[in-house]
Amino acid sequence: CGHDLKQSSTDSAQPTGAPGAEGERRQVTVLFCDLAGYTAMVEKLDPEEVKEIMGRVFGEAARVVTAYGGTIEKYIGDAVMAIFGVPTSHEDDPLRAVRAAREIHQAVEAMSPQVEDRIGRSLSTHTGITTGLVVTGGAEMDKGTMGVVGDTVNLAARLSDLASAGEILIGADTHAVVEGYYVCEELPSTRVKGKAEPVRVYKLLETRERPVGTHRFSGLRAELIGRGVEMAQLERALEQPLEKEMSWDQLRQPWGTRPSPVAKPRILRLLPNAA
Repeated sequence: CGHDLKQSSTDSAQPTGAPGAEGERRQVTVLFCDLAGYTAMVEKLDPEEVKEIMGRVFGEAARVVTAYGGTIEKYIGDAVMAIFGVPTSHEDDPLRAVRAAREIHQAVEAMSPQVEDRIGRSLSTHTGITTGLVVTGGAEMDKGTMGVVGDTVNLAARLSDLASAGEILIGADTHAVVEGYYVCEELPSTRVKGKAEPVRVYKLLETRERPVGTHRFSGLRAELIGRGVEMAQLERALEQPLEKEMSWDQLRQPWGTRPSPVAKPRILRLLPNAA
């Protein structure tokens, strides 16, 4: 398939400490990337040519995933499944997965002109990404797989199926981490096989020009303790017509000093015109 997993599996197959060998619950991000145009390619090209092209696709996918700290879980036909968070977890695994998916898409698009004339269509990929709990049990180290199982894996595959050619669809938990870095479009809640309730799905659109600290705007928000009087003063100021742009010097009185770097983004949520 273009990527030799034997070396990495041999290195990791230790008597103790092999991730997933004993089974454990892990928070991970799953990337499921499928090739669009594979059927046309198989119909019109010699099997050896198909094998060579898929080897290049899988090789690029492995290179990109590894570069972002992920692990190739398995190749399934013309699809790649990768895990971010096993064996090593990172706080930004969802972001790493999205960046990896975008690079894989770009790599396949770059290959497409070489085969378009022969198969009558372009090559592209469509990807599903989800974040959640899995169990890393039943590892098959001789096959280079971690044996990761869980609803998170199933949902990533479903989102990949829902995605059109060139699209990256992500789940709600992945979106909560990456929304500050990428513009996303929330799609209508969708029913997918294996889920009792419709799931929230987001389509990745483009990179934001300036990253936004998502933890300041979404998810868990800590309340300001002991600042009731000051917050009331700010709220009253907001009720007054803003005839000129507000400066941070005008905020010194409630706090007694200029807002700290930590407080400033939170105040910005209340005072969008503050400079």
